[in-house]
Amino acid sequence: MRHIYLFAIMVLLLIGCSKPDSLTTKQEDKLVIEQYFYSQDEEPLKKLAEKMKLEGCKINDFKSYELEGIEEWYFYSSKEINKNEIDEEDLKSEQYAKEYNVKYDGHGFPLD
Repeated sequence: MRHIYLFAIMVLLLIGCSKPDSLTTKQEDKLVIEQYFYSQDEEPLKKLAEKMKLEGCKINDFKSYELEGIEEWYFYSSKEINKNEIDEEDLKSEQYAKEYNVKYDGHGFPLD
């Protein structure tokens, strides 16, 4: 009978000790993804940026530059996601680029 109690206590301790590790793992699975969108037309890019803000993205560096006499607009969006969501976010961004008639140049991770 005494062995059963000791066994039960050991099982409870093992279960209790495993929970912090699972929380740590979940936190380690998070990352910030940055995505780059650009267009020669500012308006559709602005509309996309507004949509992405509503979805929890931060819009960084909404600016324009001139290259070989052509003005182009761009922005980076950033969002915290789980590692396993990278492909999903990438596909969604490709769809947004088509929907808003802008270009999408993939994702990256901040250099901080």
